[in-house]
Amino acid sequence: MKEIPQMTNNESQKSYRHWIIGILLLLIPFTVAVYAYWPQYYSFTTTGEIVPMEEIDVNGSVNFVYVQEGVTRNRYEKYSVGLRDSEAEFTKVDSSAEDDLSTMLDFEEDRRNETIHYAVDSASEVISSPIEQDRRDERLQQLIEETSNYYGDSIGLMLGIGLVEEAMQEDFSQDGTIVIAGTGTLEEDHTVGSVGAIRDKLRTAEAAGTDIFFVPKDKETFMYPGLSNVEEAELSSKELHLKLQLVPVATLEEAISYLRQLPNPYIRSVNQP
Repeated sequence: MKEIPQMTNNESQKSYRHWIIGILLLLIPFTVAVYAYWPQYYSFTTTGEIVPMEEIDVNGSVNFVYVQEGVTRNRYEKYSVGLRDSEAEFTKVDSSAEDDLSTMLDFEEDRRNETIHYAVDSASEVISSPIEQDRRDERLQQLIEETSNYYGDSIGLMLGIGLVEEAMQEDFSQDGTIVIAGTGTLEEDHTVGSVGAIRDKLRTAEAAGTDIFFVPKDKETFMYPGLSNVEEAELSSKELHLKLQLVPVATLEEAISYLRQLPNPYIRSVNQP
């Protein structure tokens, strides 16, 4: 009969340490995964792009600006967004933020369609050339379809300018030598309404080499807490040392008048603060 070998104390301690090390090695990735993917919600805004009117089938030379907004559900998603844009701004929110964002996007789709409606009618009135109802409805539907990938109602002002350019065969960009962009709704009475994410829109426009940027002249009409659009734009322009020319406007007519009186050629150096 053979004798069963017995483990010495040293061997027993080594075996115990191996087990502990193995468990710890398994716990490390588990802990990291829990930390990275544990539910923790943040809303964010960051830069987007400027979009030429030609991309939505309008024969105009100006551009509208959109930014990116969303909700991250954990630290990993927040880190990924921050890695793409180190200046993305985050606000901690609760788990209902995703549903709130979905509701907001539905609301902003309705607002976008409304401001497109007003842009079409306002441009027609500015050029004193009303279009037939059937043509108007067809044009309106075409623009709604072309802009379906963009949310929010801040396209209104720039769309109105682009439609005036198209109808009057004007080119406010002076054959592409001036980059003109902006933001603001367009209301039924041709006034320019307030929008959000002004700072990120300015950063987006500056990065794209914009020369002239329209913002709502809303200091007296802003209805929300905090800075109006024009105040936020002026503050951001100073803080970010922007070279673009800020142009606050209250109506579509005011924007058109400003563009028509630009010197030709337009020299970007006049934009220096």
